[in-house]
Amino acid sequence: MKAAIYARKSTDDSDKHEDNRSVSRQIERAREFCNVRGWTVSEEHIYADDGISGAEYQNRPGVLSLMANLKNCEVVVMSEISRLGRDMVRNAVLIDEIRSSNVQIWYYLTNEQEHADTPEQRIMVTLRSFAAEVERAKNAQRTRDALERKALRGQNAGGRVYGYRNVWIMEDGRRVVAPAGAKRPEAVNHTEYEIDPQEAEVLNSIFRAYAAGHGMRTIAQALNGDPEHHDVAQRFFGGCTPSSPFKGTQSWAPTSIREMLYRERYRGKIPYGQFRKAYRGGTKTRIQQEQFHMIDAPLLRIIDETLWTTVHQRLRLARDAYISSRAGKQLVNQTDTGRASKYLLSGLMRCGCCGGPMVASSTPHGSRGKRWQVPIYRCSYRHNRGTTVCENDRRTLTSDVDARVIGALEAQFLNPAAIDYVVDLVIDAVVEARRAAPDQLKRIETEIRRLKRELDRFVSLIASGQAPQRVLEEITARERQVRDLELERERLEAAVPKPSEMERIRQFAHERMKRIRDTLQNDVPGAREALKQILDGPITFKLDGSDYKIEGKTRVGALFTQDPTVTCIKLASPRGFEPLLPP
Repeated sequence: MKAAIYARKSTDDSDKHEDNRSVSRQIERAREFCNVRGWTVSEEHIYADDGISGAEYQNRPGVLSLMANLKNCEVVVMSEISRLGRDMVRNAVLIDEIRSSNVQIWYYLTNEQEHADTPEQRIMVTLRSFAAEVERAKNAQRTRDALERKALRGQNAGGRVYGYRNVWIMEDGRRVVAPAGAKRPEAVNHTEYEIDPQEAEVLNSIFRAYAAGHGMRTIAQALNGDPEHHDVAQRFFGGCTPSSPFKGTQSWAPTSIREMLYRERYRGKIPYGQFRKAYRGGTKTRIQQEQFHMIDAPLLRIIDETLWTTVHQRLRLARDAYISSRAGKQLVNQTDTGRASKYLLSGLMRCGCCGGPMVASSTPHGSRGKRWQVPIYRCSYRHNRGTTVCENDRRTLTSDVDARVIGALEAQFLNPAAIDYVVDLVIDAVVEARRAAPDQLKRIETEIRRLKRELDRFVSLIASGQAPQRVLEEITARERQVRDLELERERLEAAVPKPSEMERIRQFAHERMKRIRDTLQNDVPGAREALKQILDGPITFKLDGSDYKIEGKTRVGALFTQDPTVTCIKLASPRGFEPLLPP
């Protein structure tokens, strides 16, 4: 039998069994379990999630890959049910999906198979998952209580914070500065914060620059070494470009400056419990709490009260001015939520120089005395972080870029010739299916008859009173196989339409093409949603001498190409055009 292995370990897992504290140990033991039974395990069918909570189901690559590849295995092996997850509802759904794919589930710790076929077996699945969920909740509460006690004593109850360095307090009382990214040794009693003099000086300079009237964007660009703000960098930062607190692009952003200006910790007030981690819809989220601790830590104060007050007076005035300017206007959510954006490609296009998002904004246009604002696309990293982060200073009218993208889509596969090409491919596939269908249907009918004969024999055994308990399980398994085969038969019969239906498919495809073209031309919100379905990843905006070029791919092949003899239609497969066909 072809076996798959699944292993999971959580960073907050305090499982009593030694195996569950190590992903590699789980995989090793599962391999031994499979070898004893003669099951084969290939490397591509070993799935693991290391350091992921059992309450997380959406952002768990290992289990998602396992579920997507069930057709390639016959049995899944794991240590026990809590490795699949610690949520009784979602565990039941996953187990049902695995078993419905005719894949067995085995737990090597107990040498048991998970059947989950009868009501009694399914309630046992729920009960075991309930026990795992309760244990997870207890672990979370114990962890939270321990961290709260640390925080109230002024100890580090979180991670790294810019402006401070972590100091390990060893069991023997020694103080050791924790190296960046180092794993905490077992000999550490607890961790404390200590002001980092260099980072503290940068923070004071940021606050002084803002108090002096400079904006967050200007400060970020000065920190990144933008020549345009050399005077700000020289005055407040000594002409230096300090390292960014965030890895990512390794550059300072206005958003990080804003977060620092509002961080109470820098005035010696450390909040704890302001947010609580929770799981909603199978994934982690943060819930803001109305009541939380604000711990006084005067020894960790970096910004003096006078400077803090001056900065926050200016922040308050800026906020009030913004609200006043928006009075009577609808406040728009600035986050790109697809349909909320007024511009076709904002957030869907990336800068070819730095990889940052290309966003839409307005710029003055026209001569003095008669000027108006026109929408343009430009690199947000260049605009917000400065010239040292990105050299793309191109500002291009949104109408020009939108027209180029829409034109490429229409020319390369939203045209009658392209649709006819796709429909012809589909017809060829249908003809091939018609040739193969009779043999497949005959095989399916033979297998269904065989299974039904076996079911009749099992029923006869039950009627005679000679059937062991195992017979009920065999009946359930064969009934499931019959259902699957009947569904396969229906699919094959539906996949072979009559020749008279071909023209209807062609007509439907052309009508669908016209609707998509009309949407792209006249409905920006709808066009954005259509592009998200059509595009395979973001579009890239690249400088090309005095002009620019756009590169990107659709889910059916290359959208933009430098070779005029190559079109995406020639590279496309019929499968890629399935959305054009009627359901």
